[in-house]
Amino acid sequence: MVDVEGLVSTCKRYILDDRNSVVIGEPYIPYIPNNWNGVLVLAESQNLSVGNNDYVQSLCNMSQDEKIQRLGYSSEFVGVYPWDDGSIKLAVEAALGANASEIAVSNAVLWSQRGGNDQNVNPDLDLQSLSSELWSELLSILNPKVIICCGKIAQNVVSKSGWEGDMLMFRLPAKTAMSRVSGMFTEKDLLDRYPEVKEVVDSNPSWLNGGYRQNKIFFACHAVSVTPKYNKAFKTDSQRLAFSV
Repeated sequence: MVDVEGLVSTCKRYILDDRNSVVIGEPYIPYIPNNWNGVLVLAESQNLSVGNNDYVQSLCNMSQDEKIQRLGYSSEFVGVYPWDDGSIKLAVEAALGANASEIAVSNAVLWSQRGGNDQNVNPDLDLQSLSSELWSELLSILNPKVIICCGKIAQNVVSKSGWEGDMLMFRLPAKTAMSRVSGMFTEKDLLDRYPEVKEVVDSNPSWLNGGYRQNKIFFACHAVSVTPKYNKAFKTDSQRLAFSV
């Protein structure tokens, strides 16, 4: 049983008062399903730019505890975009053989910033460092079996948190970066060469809705390619993942 109260109280000690440096002062705990299998996926940070003002306003209207537990607060989405659009769900199911509904999700950097014209910007080094400090405490409570870091920032944050457990590194499925290379392959060839991806695509066709279908398939193939073989018995037991190349 996850100590949600402990996670929330830990985040309360890291609330930032300087609203000029971050959009929302409260950091947040991961979305953790009731049947969590021990896998924790981290993307980069929430996009709280002017284009997402409706969501930002909904956060502003929340209580402190609600802001800290914002991920999964809506029944329609978790609040981590590359998870909600299907990209990471598809990749993780294909690479690990796990069920996406049993996976915990968050971002590595637990605050968001805006730059010129209130556009989203990459989190600065101070926020990355503070996030590492906070994750050090959160991970001691969560004790995940494996952390999947999507992108260099997530990898750096977790590495500097002192985490010594199992960790996998995927690229961040950013649209621009994926689009530069995904079109170099045909969908059929990718699915023929990566049957693990095809199986998940066939079972969850809605994850490819909303555009960027080729990017999502390519990213899932990348995830399978960089994931070592593992013990698939991890989903319900308490043992750590047994990775072997």
